[in-house]
Formats: sequence, structure tokens, C-alpha cells
Amino acid sequence: MRVHRLVVVVSAALIVVSTFMGSYVVRWLAVLFLGAFLGAFLFGLEMRVSRPRLKRREGVERKTEVDRVTALIRRAKTGKVARSLIEESIVHIYATLSDDYNSTYRSLLSEPNEALKALRSEGDFLDNLEKALEIVEADLNESGGNTRER
Repeated sequence: MRVHRLVVVVSAALIVVSTFMGSYVVRWLAVLFLGAFLGAFLFGLEMRVSRPRLKRREGVERKTEVDRVTALIRRAKTGKVARSLIEESIVHIYATLSDDYNSTYRSLLSEPNEALKALRSEGDFLDNLEKALEIVEADLNESGGNTRER
């Protein structure tokens, strides 16, 4: 009840100042302060609404790369978008190994190699993905695992 009396006293003082002060600017400043004060009282104290508190890094579960790839492969069983993302990853691997990234990337999209053909073939997607990854692994071993010179 003490807070309510304080609000009444401060509000009454601001109303008196805003009504009887001679300066136009002082009256409007008192009205604006009264509005802010009453708004803070009504929304902060009376309604028991508090500002949202920012909780930094509490309860945030970050996915690992393995979880992301697993989810992508699960979605690729039925979805075309996830399959195209996996194909794009394989194309990215070959383009990274080549000397000219852009031309290799474009040529693999227009003329797929053995790995992409194996991935796109009919049948079970997981089996096709396994065959394609074996081909990619063989190509990586054949090239010596050397990526572009840095």
C-alpha cells in the first residue's frame, strides 16, 4: 500500500506542476514525465509484468556437424532438396580438389561423374549414397589426398 501512496503523491505533484506552472515547456515536460511514470507504474508494478531477462547461453543446445549430417541424410531418404544438398557437397569436394574450382563445379553439374551417377541411380538412396562415397574415397586416395596448394 505504501507504493500506491507514493504514486498518488508523485502524480498529484506532477499534475499540479503541469497545471499551474507558467512556462509552456515546463508544463509539457511535467506531462511527459507523468505519463512515463504512470506507464511504468501500471505496466511494471500493478500488472506484475517484468522486462524479459536475457539468459545468455543457458539451455542452448548446439548441434554438432555429425548431428546435422545425420539429419540431412535422414531427410534425403524422402526429400529432393536434401538430396540436392548432398549432391552439391560431393561436387564441392571434387571442385576443391581440382585446380580450377569454378569450371570443375559447372562441368560436374552439367556432366556428372561416376559418384554423382551412382548417387542419382534408381534404388535405395542409402545404398546409392554409400556407393557414391566409396567412389569419392577412392578418388581422394588416388589423388593422394592433396587439396589445392595454399
